[in-house]
Amino acid sequence: MKALERIFLYSVFAILVFYVFLVNNKVESQVAIQEEIRAKRIAIVNDAGQEVVELWTDVENNEVISIYNKDGNTVAGVRVNKDGDGVLEIYNKEGAFVAGMGTNEEGDGTIGIYNKTGTLVAVMGVDKNNNGRMICLDKDGKVIGCGGVVTPVTDEAKIKMVINEYVLAINDQNK
Repeated sequence: MKALERIFLYSVFAILVFYVFLVNNKVESQVAIQEEIRAKRIAIVNDAGQEVVELWTDVENNEVISIYNKDGNTVAGVRVNKDGDGVLEIYNKEGAFVAGMGTNEEGDGTIGIYNKTGTLVAVMGVDKNNNGRMICLDKDGKVIGCGGVVTPVTDEAKIKMVINEYVLAINDQNK
């Protein structure tokens, strides 16, 4: 065979191999777009196979998105609470709940800040008169300051009642 014939035959053979192995419609690397995916739980994993994001429903069928750090601890979460309201949760790197944002019973926004031992130390939200309210507590949960509209009826007992309502709402959201 002459050199030109060999080059021609090898080129045809190379193209044939390329077509059979790489262009064939049965190639595994093709992308398929799904119209709908249905699952009770979806987990996204890192290169090591460790779950880093999870989409799931809790025991009451409320929607939850959880984000985990490299140690497997929850560091952030978004969920729907039992009343159908949205909740944002922040955890420290050890997985302790340290901040939450959600709604109170009237549907107004509330934010709670906890120390690493789990004690509520600050609350910011809306009072029953639609005014802003901020309450600060010490490491033992004792009220040390209050900001917002102060009326003669505002006393420590009323503030503690507001805090208790908030704590109950946050605890319900974290179930």
